[in-house]
Amino acid sequence: MAAVPDGTAYGGPVKRRDFVMRSLAAASAVGIPASPEELLDHATVDPMDQLRNVLTGTVACVTDPSTPKALALAVASAKRQVQGCRYAQLAKSLPGLLVELEARRASADDQHQVDRVAVDAYHAAASLLLKNGDAASAWVAAERAMAAARRTEVPEAIAAASRILTHAVAAVGHRRQGIGVAVRGADQISGSVARSSPDTVAVFGALLLRGAWAASAANDRDTAAALLKDAGRAAELLKESNRHWTAFGSNNVSLHRVSIAVTLGDAGKALAEARNVNVAALAVAERRAVFWTDVARALHACGRTEKATAALLAAEKEAPQEVRSRTVVRELIGDLLMCDRGGRVPVLRSLASRAQVAV
Repeated sequence: MAAVPDGTAYGGPVKRRDFVMRSLAAASAVGIPASPEELLDHATVDPMDQLRNVLTGTVACVTDPSTPKALALAVASAKRQVQGCRYAQLAKSLPGLLVELEARRASADDQHQVDRVAVDAYHAAASLLLKNGDAASAWVAAERAMAAARRTEVPEAIAAASRILTHAVAAVGHRRQGIGVAVRGADQISGSVARSSPDTVAVFGALLLRGAWAASAANDRDTAAALLKDAGRAAELLKESNRHWTAFGSNNVSLHRVSIAVTLGDAGKALAEARNVNVAALAVAERRAVFWTDVARALHACGRTEKATAALLAAEKEAPQEVRSRTVVRELIGDLLMCDRGGRVPVLRSLASRAQVAV
């Protein structure tokens, strides 16, 4: 075989020997380990590990937990962090809060009050784990919420726990069972649903919406449509609100119609439904970010990369951590990058950089 002169298409403007040497230098720059310890001693810390340690009982119990009132205030703050998409802060504070709750429940005379607080605390834990793609651990947390709710025997608490349990079970992949959890929970509380009981209406409606989502994930269009319809009827009894941390109302029902249409593969229908959502009226940042993310998913399905990117930028503006840390959103950014190999949407590269998605 004849020698290939330097500077040809094979070698390019860089000589092959120089190219090899530069490649080795680049490899050395990232630090080739000389021993296993160099890698093992610098293992990446998963921010969810401390929460998993609490759920598995491998964290020492505190001996002087806070009062039920103080715990209730702390849990309310945790729920606000979930709805505000402040996940990094929540991951730091929630494990210690759960440890205190368990210690207080084990020793207090006012266990009923502590259990009511525990429902929301474990709901927040499951939500955080689901946001981080750990459905298995979320199921454990959701079961803790349900156990506390059953001890209270309060219908609203049981419905609230059923909502997060539906989400966790379906997220693991057991979608039919998730639908069953939602339907049973809704049946238990349906007799108490009335305009004079707004908290009951809120948790009932939110549970129906979660059941509709589980049905869409199972590709059960009829059940999804029926549960959405019932949720719409419930919303007629209640003004838009954030009662019982549900953000439930007619606007939230419209938002779920978008999300469910996307899940069912009806991108065109999702975009049509999106016109019915009053984004400004969505009081919870997490809901606004989810709406824009669902719109981005629908636009991406329609091949509209630039507009999908614009929707993600709107989501990022509402809740940066929702866009930059969630695996599902980062995967969407990666898909958009694949569709825009020519670089026609420069802001997509900037977004990918902020979300630490490889360009």
